[in-house]
Amino acid sequence: MPELTAQVARAVAARGPYPLAMRVRDELGELFADAEFAEAFGTRGRPGWSPGQLALVTVL
Repeated sequence: MPELTAQVARAVAARGPYPLAMRVRDELGELFADAEFAEAFGTRGRPGWSPGQLALVTVL
């Protein structure tokens, strides 16, 4: 994630409760690398979401 995006997300989160997904990412780093899921995703069509992000959302 670009640093500017992280800074904006932290600034928005400072107004209310800190989202769980952001806390997990900040404390544990990248849990699921995209390379682990590369074989499960095709190469044709429009790009989808990051497989690592999808795995994290599934766990949460």
